[in-house]
Amino acid sequence: MCVGWRPTSLAWLKRHQRVYVQRPSNVAGRPRHAPRGGKGGRKKCRHLGQATNMSTSKAKRIEDILTELQQLEQTVSSWLSALAAQPPASATQYVDDVEAAYARLKAGMGRNADVLLRYLTVPACPAGPVLVAAVDGLTDTQMVDQDIIQPLLTTKMPPDQWGQGVISPAHVSQSSQWPDLLQKLAAGNTLLFAPGLSFVWVVDTVKYPQRSIERPQTELAVRGPEEAFTEVLLTQKAQIRHRVRSPQLMFHDLTVGRVQQTNASVAYIEGVANYSLVRTVIERMQAIDIDGAVTVTQLAGLIRDHPLSIFPTIRQTERLDLAVWRLLEGAVLIMLDGDPFVLIAPAPLVDFYRTAMDYSSSWIDTSFVRTVRFLGWIMGIYLPAIFVALSEVNPSVLPTSLYVVMQGSNVGLPFPPVVQVALMIIVIETLREAALRLPKPLSTTIGTVGAIVVGTAVVKAGLVDTQIIVIMTLTALSLFSTPVYELTGTWRAIGFLMLLSALYLGIMGIALLTVAIIAVLVDMRTFGTPYFEPWAPFRVAEWADAIWRVPWTRIVRRWSGPRPARRDWRRPVVVKAEPLLKKGRLGP
Repeated sequence: MCVGWRPTSLAWLKRHQRVYVQRPSNVAGRPRHAPRGGKGGRKKCRHLGQATNMSTSKAKRIEDILTELQQLEQTVSSWLSALAAQPPASATQYVDDVEAAYARLKAGMGRNADVLLRYLTVPACPAGPVLVAAVDGLTDTQMVDQDIIQPLLTTKMPPDQWGQGVISPAHVSQSSQWPDLLQKLAAGNTLLFAPGLSFVWVVDTVKYPQRSIERPQTELAVRGPEEAFTEVLLTQKAQIRHRVRSPQLMFHDLTVGRVQQTNASVAYIEGVANYSLVRTVIERMQAIDIDGAVTVTQLAGLIRDHPLSIFPTIRQTERLDLAVWRLLEGAVLIMLDGDPFVLIAPAPLVDFYRTAMDYSSSWIDTSFVRTVRFLGWIMGIYLPAIFVALSEVNPSVLPTSLYVVMQGSNVGLPFPPVVQVALMIIVIETLREAALRLPKPLSTTIGTVGAIVVGTAVVKAGLVDTQIIVIMTLTALSLFSTPVYELTGTWRAIGFLMLLSALYLGIMGIALLTVAIIAVLVDMRTFGTPYFEPWAPFRVAEWADAIWRVPWTRIVRRWSGPRPARRDWRRPVVVKAEPLLKKGRLGP
């Protein structure tokens, strides 16, 4: 029925197109109710121009419809010829017809100029030519010529044995389902359609365009390894395997996106990672039903706990050493092809303040730096709010001399302290965004010169007090001490809320908001792990790698955050402290 209806419908549309296009020329004659000259003639010309433009646009629409119908006719014809040759078990199954396969590819992906379809006359296939399909740019054409085409032209083995000794690449598989074949072709594999075979040879000839391994750009360190992930998933796996040379290292591969078909992988160490954690991550990844994902940030927003919270519950990193250390602790990595960042799950709040350099420095240096980070966090959140609360709401708390100094510096200024603080916040955020968007050689100059020029200008103009300049400078530097970028926006938002609470409720508002934030943090979870541990639940033993870090000889068990299947990390061995050296003359 379909075969008999299509030509009739196309012919009717073409005939209707000719009649419809010619109709405005017939109507374009002399109207019955319009006079020959004057206003009626000008009105007639205006109507004729509108009719001609309308007919042209509609004619173009009909031509577009005819083009789409012709493409649809080619696709349906290839399907019908394949079905007529050999009725398959399902409509998506490949049948033994090379010509029908060529027609189907040509009507679909073959319309693109980068899709290569080539017939080969192979001596081992007297029944007909062999069809080779590949995508230019994704396929290594040199490998196709040397390892596939050249052996086929000289082999005498039948087509069903080509995968055993004719085709040289290591990864050779078979497939007979069209959705899988098209997906493999779009990924860069080479397809071989041979007459007499009910399946298609799929040869892995993918060429991965990638950049070389470079230093991390967002998580810098003074000492330690300087190796960052690349955008290619296979390279990321190779980098991890180079560091973790254990058969217990596992990768669970998935495909994300109905349209994009992006490869993703979940990495974990079997026997160390909790099986429930691994199963939860895989189930959440499999539950993603989207057209495509470009970055791991999109995946993090779809699989994380508390998606509406401003606190990140899953961590991103580009450092290989940090990712490997989390694997050894029992965490799980989530990698996406095309993104150099990987996700770490679970990620409590304390994990965002542990950097790779903390494990490359001495324990006393690391403990001191972590204490500075904690003090910087307090200054960045509370310093502007406390200044506004003491100067606007609770001035009676201050000593008289300090109160006189604070109020005396504001004499003659047009704005109250809260407006000055808000103005400086806008200036600092604008300079920060400008420094991020500009090229790196200019960003440092703009940030330094801009801060000096703007700070000096607003003080000389009498808009902002010098005390506000000092406070906001300390606040900006304190927030920049946050080691992970995901938390900087969170603390800036909380600092603004602290400022509003201090403006209306003073010190009491700051205390109430702090209690509310702690309550929210205590209630949060990240893949089953309490978000505010080791403070809630309170575990003193976990403080060994929280605010400070104890020497390595004191660390025996793994961090309990990921709930590892095996807690012991080090087995203490008694070693003599001093060698047994005899006194005497050195040498023979």
